[in-house]
Amino acid sequence: MKFVPILITTIFLNLFVGNAQIVVIQGNGNSAQSWQDHYDQAPNVGSCFEGVLKDSEKQEILNYVNLIRSLHNLVPVTYDYTGDSYAQKASLIQVANSFLSHTPPTSASCYSDDGYYGSENSNLFLYQMTGSNSDVDSKDAVTGWMWDNNSANAQDRCGHRRAIINPFVTKISFGRVDGQSNVGNSWGIGMALKYMDNVNGDISARPIDYVAYPYQSYPIELVDKSWYLSFSPFYDMTGWYKNTNVDYTNVQISVTKEDGTPLNVNSIIYDFEGWGAIQNNLRWKVDGLQNEIKYIVDIKNIVVNGQNKEYNYWFKLTDNIYNQKPDIPLLSYPQDNAQNVPLNVSFSWSVVNYAYSYKFQLSTDFNFQNIVKDTTVASNGIIAQGLTPSTQYFWRVRAINDIGQSDWAQTFTYTTAAPKPDKPNLVYPTNNLQDVSIIPTFKWNNIAGAQTYQIQVAYKSDFSGFSVIVDKSGLTDTTFTPDAGQLDNSMTYYWRVASYANGQKSTYSNVWSFKTKAQVIPDPATLSYPANNAVDVELTPLLKWDDMPNATTYKVQVATNYNFAQDNIVINQAVNQSSYQVKSSELQPNIKYYWRVQSIGESGFSDWSLIWIFTTGSEQSVKTKMEDGTIQIIPNPTSDFVSIKVNKDIAYNATIQVYDLFGYLVHSSLVNSQTNGEFDLNLSKLPVGIYYFRIQTNGDIYTGKIEKI
Repeated sequence: MKFVPILITTIFLNLFVGNAQIVVIQGNGNSAQSWQDHYDQAPNVGSCFEGVLKDSEKQEILNYVNLIRSLHNLVPVTYDYTGDSYAQKASLIQVANSFLSHTPPTSASCYSDDGYYGSENSNLFLYQMTGSNSDVDSKDAVTGWMWDNNSANAQDRCGHRRAIINPFVTKISFGRVDGQSNVGNSWGIGMALKYMDNVNGDISARPIDYVAYPYQSYPIELVDKSWYLSFSPFYDMTGWYKNTNVDYTNVQISVTKEDGTPLNVNSIIYDFEGWGAIQNNLRWKVDGLQNEIKYIVDIKNIVVNGQNKEYNYWFKLTDNIYNQKPDIPLLSYPQDNAQNVPLNVSFSWSVVNYAYSYKFQLSTDFNFQNIVKDTTVASNGIIAQGLTPSTQYFWRVRAINDIGQSDWAQTFTYTTAAPKPDKPNLVYPTNNLQDVSIIPTFKWNNIAGAQTYQIQVAYKSDFSGFSVIVDKSGLTDTTFTPDAGQLDNSMTYYWRVASYANGQKSTYSNVWSFKTKAQVIPDPATLSYPANNAVDVELTPLLKWDDMPNATTYKVQVATNYNFAQDNIVINQAVNQSSYQVKSSELQPNIKYYWRVQSIGESGFSDWSLIWIFTTGSEQSVKTKMEDGTIQIIPNPTSDFVSIKVNKDIAYNATIQVYDLFGYLVHSSLVNSQTNGEFDLNLSKLPVGIYYFRIQTNGDIYTGKIEKI
């Protein structure tokens, strides 16, 4: 069929984005294949339905593009199925309006935002003909983009070609729509190759010095010998936009046959405009190119990133390019003889030149008689799921192209991990439990064989996104308490637990929910002892107050000033009970003291209690002196038993209390008057340290200190 191509290109946001080509075909053609055979659902342009393209059609374009890229030693692209709608709707707009535009107006027939986005980010192609019986191979669009020999507003930029052989492109999507135009009588075939939003590659792992067109053995059908050859050097492999420091001012280009015969090089041009997202490109024409002849290209005096560079390569336009079978892949993961491999594993191998698909086999025997998986993939990897635990597997790969296939790669073997442990059963907080503490202790049942556990707490039942606020793994116990502040009051939370054993993770437990209790601030404490305005108070009184609901701890302060100025505070302690044993030397005799208590709960602090006052007595009235012989402690220090003798009459039912250094009561008992003021204490079960005792009888208080060693 005779066709005349017309190309247009547009500019967007200071970057040259996308390219377009229109082809007009005269007359009706006949084909063994109908245009409907390209679709799972045929398009209907009149109803603005773009149709559903077959996966085989997309695969054909992906294979063809990757074959071309392989000729330039470029990393293959993958197919971006998320871009299908954009490419398909962009093709629909072009056909419906019998025009090509990267920025179609909203008034255009079959306009959509997706179609606009696809038009903006794609190579575009449009066939127009007088009848609908002609069929066109989708690969013809790719061939036309590689020729790039006629453009309406970018006549000599070759932007379509630069897109297909752009090293930094990582993904493509393809669209095609056949149908009658909505603004005329012509039948059209619109095609779109979306790529511009996927020019994000980093080719540091497979660097190249340049991309030349044509290069080495090159298919005849991909070159218009009368049009421009092209060349782009690269020095920064981390981004397409980082290769503009190139000076072509004094460039010299020569093209000779293999026997040294020179050809006429003319029409040398270059630009840094970013067509196809390659921002530097040198182009020239050569007179008299022929097929099946090897040509040598020499390029001199290009300044690349500050260095004068020379380049030399060859090309040959030939029909024999497809006689090259792909090389043998190199397997990479799982490594040979790997152990404890997960049951869901991602296999990978090397990218092979001239390959556009790979044959993968997985078996439980070395001879591949018991094959578990046998499939063909376009990329250099595949995921296998649900394999059998504690099983040895063997795997291999071969590369495939249109000519044939490589030999099998060296067979690798690996062994899967042991079976997954059972999932835990949750215990507390029970499902749908209300009024749960904001610092709960989560509990679950122990799983036999489990080595560690993972707990997750979230405010969404699907644990999606950032809803997970607790994610703790490596737990060896079946309980977990989060840090204060991680959970809020009056919130519904969801939690689950997984177990781990031998590198395997169980499925998560059932998801349970609970709601934390509302924020409750405890009431201020009510003081009880010493009474307000008490006098002649002992030097080591037991300060007491009522236990307050919702209080978990208390803060007690004693000061010599009603304002509790920092310099006047003599006691400032946090305690877990509703009392505080004043220690020896904390208070002085004959001093007026002010004291108050603050209740502390999970949700915050109460106000301070009322301030009460007490005045200590003199040392003589409190009877704390032992040197006058009133109190004898034998032995002191002691390791277990100690005898305390008070050389005074002790009333029946007098009390003795023993406190540790931090004011906690560790012993309390009655003193029998028949002992004549002498009794024994057993300290053998107490830790080593300093202890204080307090004997109260007949309004008198006797105190002393015991050292446990």
